[in-house]
Parts: sequence; C-alpha cells; structure tokens
Amino acid sequence: MRVAVTSPGAVAVFKAVAKGMEVVEAPVVQLVENFLDVAAVAEALERCDAVVFATGRAAYRLAEEAKRAGLYEKIRNLVARTKVATVEGEKGAVMVQNAFGVRPAVMAAAVEELCLEGCRCAVVFHYGVRDEELLARVGCSYVEFFPYRALPGGRDSVAKILSSDAAVFTSALAVRYFAEVGGPQAVEELAKKLVVAGGPGVSRALAQLGVPHMMAPSGRLGPLAQYVAKAKEKAKDSSDQRPGA
Repeated sequence: MRVAVTSPGAVAVFKAVAKGMEVVEAPVVQLVENFLDVAAVAEALERCDAVVFATGRAAYRLAEEAKRAGLYEKIRNLVARTKVATVEGEKGAVMVQNAFGVRPAVMAAAVEELCLEGCRCAVVFHYGVRDEELLARVGCSYVEFFPYRALPGGRDSVAKILSSDAAVFTSALAVRYFAEVGGPQAVEELAKKLVVAGGPGVSRALAQLGVPHMMAPSGRLGPLAQYVAKAKEKAKDSSDQRPGA
C-alpha cells in the first residue's frame, strides 16, 4: 500500500510506525521562514494578556528565534503570564508546552471552535497566511506575527497523492492548496481514495470539497500514523472477505 503524506516532517514517523507501507512525501504546502522580530514580539507580549498560536510549529519557531536573540527566558516568562490558546488541538498544545513549558488554557481543535473570553489584547501567530476567521474569533484587539509564509506546492505533489492508494492530510491549508493546484478533476480523483484527516479542522476542509474521508482522533504524528496503519489493516481484511478474494 502506497500512502502519501502532506507533511514532510511526518514521513519519518510514518515509516517507523506504519510497517509494510510505502510512504511518500507530498508537500502541497511550502512554508518559507519570514523574519520574526523577537524584540517586537516581547514588546507586544508585555502589553497583551493573551497569545494565540495557529499552529504549534509557530511556537517552535518563536522559541528558536528567541534563543538566537538571547531573549528566550524573557519570552518564556511573558508567555507564561498570558492566557495561551492554540487552534491545533492536543497536537498544538503539546508543541506549545514543549516550546515554552506552558500548557495552553484554551485548546480548540479548529478555528471555528476558538473561544477566547476576557482578553483585552492578544498576540496572534498565524500559520503561513492571514486567517481572517481566526482574527474574528479572537474577540479583542490583536497584534499579528507571521513566522512563516505559506505557498502552494507544485503539481508533482498533487500527482504523488493521486498515484497513491491513500492520502493523509495534516492541515486544512494542505487541503485548500491541493484543490487550488489540482483543480476539480484532482478533487474528484481524491474522493475515490482512502483519505485520512489529521483532526477536525482538516476533516471540515475535506467535507467542504465533498471528499469522503476518515478522521483520526489525534493530529499528533505518532497516533496519526498508528491510526493509518490500523485503517490499512481494516481495508485489507475487508478486501480479503469479499467473495472471490
């Protein structure tokens, strides 16, 4: 069974966990690092009382840049005194905690579930693109930062997905860019495959395209790979039980 995974960072985990499957990298989202002014982040954190990470990866990037600038302890302490939120569910919460030792007080599985009450100012770290829906749900004034800039991947990534038996989407943005680059015919072909969504936000993006799929209970890479491996075994068992198999 050949499985295409949209997150390059997930390939090694899938190969280690999902034995007996050919795992291919199909990065439909290209993330390019933007300049991140850590001093400006510190200034914003000093006057705000909430932080929103659209993705745990943004927290990792901030931590890395803060260490490089010699401001990690200051940033960590400032983050610790705010109400921290993530819209990447448990996966994002774990990454934020790894980055700053702070467990988010607000964990939304998707943007539409975010409820950030009682804040007067929030520091928002976007995931590659400006998310207007996220900003609308923050509910207070905000200061924005863009640790990454997201660009659509090439048609070769779409081709890798369509030439595989199964596809694993790890972000809603990956679903969006797949549809933009591949077009309606690619979406139609995708609907014929075993498709796995890495979380509720990804599931909603696929549902909007009318693509049947399974939703993993966790978007974290290890559990996600285990879920796909079990789905593969179930698909194999169903095939073996068909008449004439």
